[in-house]
Amino acid sequence: MSRFFTNPYLITSIGILCWSGNFVVGRWANIDVPPIALSFWRHFFAALMILPFVLPLMKKESPVARGSWRAIAIMGALLAAGNTLVYYAVLYTSVTNAALINAGVPVATVAFSWLVLRDIINRWQAIGILLAFAGIAIVVTRAQIAVLLGLEFGPGDLFMLLAVVCWAMYLVMLKRAPIAISPVSLLFVLTAAGTAWLIPAYGIELVLGLRMEWTLLTLASLGYVTVFSTIVAWACVNYGTFRLGPNRASAFMCLHPVFGAILGAIFFEEVLRGYHWLGSALVLIGVVMVSRAYAAKKADTPRPD
Repeated sequence: MSRFFTNPYLITSIGILCWSGNFVVGRWANIDVPPIALSFWRHFFAALMILPFVLPLMKKESPVARGSWRAIAIMGALLAAGNTLVYYAVLYTSVTNAALINAGVPVATVAFSWLVLRDIINRWQAIGILLAFAGIAIVVTRAQIAVLLGLEFGPGDLFMLLAVVCWAMYLVMLKRAPIAISPVSLLFVLTAAGTAWLIPAYGIELVLGLRMEWTLLTLASLGYVTVFSTIVAWACVNYGTFRLGPNRASAFMCLHPVFGAILGAIFFEEVLRGYHWLGSALVLIGVVMVSRAYAAKKADTPRPD
C-alpha cells in the first residue's frame, strides 16, 4: 500500500490536477484580484505555511541552501514568472488557446533537456508526445477542425508561451542543479525566492492603482492557490521530476486540458462529450508511452559494479 501512495506517476498526476484548478481559480479571482497581487500573496502565504515545518531543519540545511543560492534564485524566478504569466494570459486569451499552448511544456522541456542535459528522446517517446498533442487538440477544439483553423494569437498567447518556457526551464533546472535539502525545505526556499522576486512587481502594480478587493471570493481563491496550486502541486511535481526526470515528468503536463474539461464540467456545468473521452484516452496513452519508454531505458542502462 505504501508503494501505491509513493508512486511517482500517481503523485505527479495529483500535482497536475491541483495545478489545473489554478486556471479555474485564475478566471474567477481576476474579478477582484490583479494578476501580480494574486501571484505574490500566493507565494507569500505558501512560504509562511511551510515555515514551521522547515524551522527544525534550518540548522542542518541552511548552509547547503546558502551554497545553492544562485540555483534557488533562478528557479524561484522561473516559478514566480510562470505562475504570474498564466494570470495575465487568462485576461487576454481564450481557454482554447491557453490549453493548446500549455501543451507545449513537454516539447519545450525535451528541447531544454537536450541543450542542458544532453538528454535524448527516442522514437516511442516522440510518438507518445504526438499522441498526447492529438488528444489535447481533440479536447480543446471539440473535434472540429474549423475551431483549430480559426484560432487567433494575441498578447495573452504570448504570455502563455513565456509561461511554458519558464516551466520547462524550471523542470530542467530542478534536475540539472539538485539541491541537497529535504523536499519541504526546497519548496520553502523556492516559494520564498518567488515572493522576493515578486515584491518589486507588486509594488509597481500598486503604484499603477491596481488594488486587491478583500472579498470572500478573494479569500477562497488565495486559499486554493496557496494550498493546492502551490504547496501540494509543486511538492508533487518536484517529487515526480526527481523520480522520473524532467522529460518524463513534463509529459504529465498534457493532462492539464483533460483535468480542465472535468473541472469545467464540475464548476461551470459544462457537458463532457465523446470528444472529451477520446482526447483524454489519447493523452493518457501518450503519457504512458513516454513514461514506459523512459522506464525501459532506465532498466536497460547498465549499473556500475
